[in-house]
Amino acid sequence: MRHVIHDFRPFCRDRFIGVDSGRGVRLAPTFLLTHEQGVEGDLAEAITGNQWGRVDFTLPAGKPAGAELLFYVNTDTRTAEQPLRLLVNGHRIWHRQDRERMLTGGWDRCRIPGRYLRPGANQVVFADHGLLHVDPFPGGGAETRASCSWRSFDAGRTWHQAAHGPDRDQAGEYLVRLRVHGHPPTGRVTSPVIDLGDPAATGAIVGRLRVGAVRLVAKLRAPAGTGVAFALRSGSTPDVDPRTWSVWSPGDELAAGQRFVQWQACLTTEAMDASPVLTSLVIDADVETLIAAAASVALRRADQPQLAAGSYRFEYLAPGPRQERLRRQWRLDDVVAGGRTELEQLALLRDWVHSQWLGWQADKYPYCPPWDPLEILEVTKGNWGFGMCTHYGATMAGCAAALGFVSRVVVIDHHCLAEIWSDELQKWILEDAGPAREFDATYEVDGVPLNALELHRLVAAGQQGTIMANKLPQRVIEPMVAYVPSFVRFGIPLRNTHLTAAEPAELRHGNGQYHWDGYLWWSDDINPRYPEYSLQSTREADFYWSVNQTRLFLSATDDPQVLWVDLAHTAPQLQGFLVQQDGGDWCEQVGPGFAWSLHPGENALAVRTVNRFGRVGRISSVAVVVG
Repeated sequence: MRHVIHDFRPFCRDRFIGVDSGRGVRLAPTFLLTHEQGVEGDLAEAITGNQWGRVDFTLPAGKPAGAELLFYVNTDTRTAEQPLRLLVNGHRIWHRQDRERMLTGGWDRCRIPGRYLRPGANQVVFADHGLLHVDPFPGGGAETRASCSWRSFDAGRTWHQAAHGPDRDQAGEYLVRLRVHGHPPTGRVTSPVIDLGDPAATGAIVGRLRVGAVRLVAKLRAPAGTGVAFALRSGSTPDVDPRTWSVWSPGDELAAGQRFVQWQACLTTEAMDASPVLTSLVIDADVETLIAAAASVALRRADQPQLAAGSYRFEYLAPGPRQERLRRQWRLDDVVAGGRTELEQLALLRDWVHSQWLGWQADKYPYCPPWDPLEILEVTKGNWGFGMCTHYGATMAGCAAALGFVSRVVVIDHHCLAEIWSDELQKWILEDAGPAREFDATYEVDGVPLNALELHRLVAAGQQGTIMANKLPQRVIEPMVAYVPSFVRFGIPLRNTHLTAAEPAELRHGNGQYHWDGYLWWSDDINPRYPEYSLQSTREADFYWSVNQTRLFLSATDDPQVLWVDLAHTAPQLQGFLVQQDGGDWCEQVGPGFAWSLHPGENALAVRTVNRFGRVGRISSVAVVVG
């Protein structure tokens, strides 16, 4: 068996990898250095003639083309009139704030020439004028964590750590980050699971196989000081399971494999100005057919999706006491009971969340609750509490998750809402329960609900006039006018477990600007327009992976009247599978593999997932003809 790969864009990869159409895999052209997560940023310190700040960065070997210094100032504009003096390893840069160049998000930025930087330790000093924000260490942290941020009270003659805050006794890090224009030391790309019996994923009936050696033959360029190291693993099931799969084996060859294989490439460099490039790859496997698929059994049709996986692990809410309490205490099943369809149920839930409190009551009760729907609904009773758009989005996502939907929060520019997987539409869709009348809508074009990326692309193309706000259940559809420009960017937290875990999270999550470095942000280009965040991706499946879908893999057995069926799935919190034969009753099938006994004529098989909340997924089906 020989399988050739030229296009690596669908492959999973970490943030240090860049993939270009027709140009292969290489290390990303930039990477971010940061010492803090931006959990809290309310503590601000003025930079004056005597009071300076300093941040140390350690760069890998080689010479970068340059860098961009990013420092959080929120809405402060003092350096627009009086310049900030920066000292980068002693090299002076005068910086005046340019709000237009800052775009949005509250991060000021200054270009640093590559000749000012060096491998190893680098010092960046802020002097004369300006403002820096501090992300404090929990509990002070002075005795347990070393800091890379320093404070001087004598114009740089002496420097002190753990000297932040009004009493000069708080440990922490300045919200200062460095986007280096050069290649990171290492990055990793991972293939999807490859079926050696059907590498093109056509859904064919595969014979029983014996797999011998599996070899990778790569076409690559590796300048001096760079390299590509491969690893392989193999298993008997289409889903990777430690019970049926081997561990990763370093090298480009397995002595003996199984039907399903996966490879990984680790790209490395010793210098920021050089990167290896993987342009193509051939999988060459010794595959012997022990039992051929019976000639009398033919695949007539198959209706099943290609499964897409994200590069980053997402943590899903599981059934539990707090989930059950939210569902029962607030009678969420009654809230959605009137919905005949899934979209109607989500609209009823969204409208209910929207009506629970009035937004922005911070003057009454200046407490910003976390994204826990139970706490938000309790705090906002009687219109107490902040009740920002983030709380509406978090409550919508949390209540939907408690009902068994797959949901998450979506952060956009100066707004926040929910995105929920629709099994009816087989896509993620936006649900905005926000505080004002112009919100409380599903956004759509030509009657089809949109997700954040689709809306972002419409805005980028100047087609925002086509976007409508569907106010169902009010049965009002009107042009979307509010917050359309906010979709210039969007990001997601990599979990929807805020009901059961307060952290990791941004402490005041958007009360001012978003600055937490734990969101995954969409980027239109591998060199991001918003460079202040570590986690950025141009890969669509990293945001819009498959949910609640199943794919069937058919193979021959000793009996020509029996096929073996393996199942791969993308259902979070899977309870099991439901199987239907020839249009009969749905039966529970707990395991991911079973024997399918055939009869003369057409045989139809349908499979779907059911999760631990009792929600079923998309039906996948195949039909074969015997005789």
